[in-house]
Amino acid sequence: MSNAVTYDVARRRIVSLVTNGDPAAEVEACPGWTVKDVVAHLAAGLGDFADNAFDGVETGEWGERQVRDRRDHPLGDLLAEWERNFQAAGGLFDSPLGAVLIAEVVEHEHDIRTALGRPGERDNAAVRAALTRPLQEVDQRLRTRDLPALRITLEHGDRIVGEGDPAATLRTSSFELLRVVGGRRSEGQIRSLDWDADPTRWLGAIQLFGTRETALVE
Repeated sequence: MSNAVTYDVARRRIVSLVTNGDPAAEVEACPGWTVKDVVAHLAAGLGDFADNAFDGVETGEWGERQVRDRRDHPLGDLLAEWERNFQAAGGLFDSPLGAVLIAEVVEHEHDIRTALGRPGERDNAAVRAALTRPLQEVDQRLRTRDLPALRITLEHGDRIVGEGDPAATLRTSSFELLRVVGGRRSEGQIRSLDWDADPTRWLGAIQLFGTRETALVE
C-alpha cells in the first residue's frame, strides 16, 4: 500500500471517529487540546508540510499556531481543509516526508481514539508503517550518542537499532512501541515493559518527543 493510500485510510478513520464522537473531548495525549484541535493540527499541518513551512517545530509553536488560528472554525471546515490539503499534497507522500506524515496521522488517530473511548486498529499495517521514520531516528540517536545497540522484538520480527551487537532486548507490540517513541508513555510505563536489562541508558534516546509525567492508560 502506498504512503498516500495508507495516510488517506487513516484520515478517513479519523473523520468517521470525530463526526460520530465529541469534538470537544479533551485529548489527554495532547495536553490542552481537544479532539477538534487535533483535527485542526492535522489539517493545517499537512498544508504546512506541502509548503515546507516548519517555523516553530522545535519549540512547539508550529502546532500551537495551527490550532490557535482555527480554534473558532467549525469541525466541518477543518475536515474540508484537510481534504483540500490532501488532494493538493500530490507527490509529497512519495518523498522522504511521506513516512513522517504516516507517523503523524497514525499517532494522532490513537490519541483521538483514546479521548473518545474508541480503541481499535492497533494491529494493522498502518501502525507498523508509522514506525518506519521513528525507528530510523532512534537508530540515529543511539549511534550519535554512542549508546549500545538495542534489539526490539515485535510481533512481526526483530529490529536492531544502533551500532554493533545489541546489549539488551525490548519485547513489545508495534502499537506500544509507537506510543513509547511518540511520547505517550511515562517513564514508569516504559520501565514496566518486557526488558531483559535495565533500560535506563536508552530511555532518553527512544522517547523522541519526551516523556509524560503521568501514565496514559489506553
